[in-house]
Amino acid sequence: MHLFVRVVELGSFVRASEELEIARPTATESVAALEKRLGVRLLHRTTRKLSLTEDGRAYYERCLRILAEVAEAEDAATSARGSPTGRLRVSVPHSFIYFDFFPQLPRFLERHPGLHVELVITDRAVNMAEEGIDCAVRAVPIPDDSTLVARRIAGARWVTCASPAYVKSRGKPRDIRDLERHNCIRFISPSTGRVVDFRFEEKGQRVAFTPKGNLGVTSLEAAAMAAQGGIGIAQVPADFVRDAIRAKRLVALLPDKFAAAPPMCVVYPSNRYLSAKVRAFADFAAEVFDNVERPRPKVSRSVR
Repeated sequence: MHLFVRVVELGSFVRASEELEIARPTATESVAALEKRLGVRLLHRTTRKLSLTEDGRAYYERCLRILAEVAEAEDAATSARGSPTGRLRVSVPHSFIYFDFFPQLPRFLERHPGLHVELVITDRAVNMAEEGIDCAVRAVPIPDDSTLVARRIAGARWVTCASPAYVKSRGKPRDIRDLERHNCIRFISPSTGRVVDFRFEEKGQRVAFTPKGNLGVTSLEAAAMAAQGGIGIAQVPADFVRDAIRAKRLVALLPDKFAAAPPMCVVYPSNRYLSAKVRAFADFAAEVFDNVERPRPKVSRSVR
């Protein structure tokens, strides 16, 4: 049953057999034997792809519920004897390196010695089923029709900033519209390939400004460093630049224009039981962001 589910989720006998560490012929024969025992065809097979039959779709959905109940029973047994165990594969964005999570990570590993944690550090939106990801940390809106369940762990703080040298040379923008005459550092989303707007709020209305300039980067860390280098104005997470602002290597701009960003969330597929190891990670991440007081740059209110 587990093999069949992974074949469906990965869309491949080869990938499923590699993940479960069994021979590919064994995987193929096992699913064929399952179809013979059930007396129905579960999968349409072509040389290029696999797809579920109508009976296969119904059986797959029932398998998910059964496996969730099995996981729940195992988690209950695990909780009864102590800490969760096994591999925990988590996708986190590059920006997580700059937050308080990493310095606190040893405490999580000490708390749950039976866990083997794998952090997949990437800014792209991973396919959790295909890539074997148990949960992911994301700071983007979760659509209402999404198959993901999101647990909020922290709010997001962003700051618009530039180097003192840039401000001295080009002046300080007093208004959002002033940004039109400035060289802005464009952050290009690795997931969409699009330039991400600067976001503000003015007189109770949200305002999006599309930055224009001679440098685009696919890393917020690079945008922060480019701002320190005097290239132009960037809008980045406050955690990236708090020390630079304190040391006066950067200047916070337009502090009275703010807008809330999508909160940082731990997400996991809604069709899976919330396992003890995912719950433990989500609890820990929320604990870190809720309880650790982080220094703030000198802005009157949070931005983005």
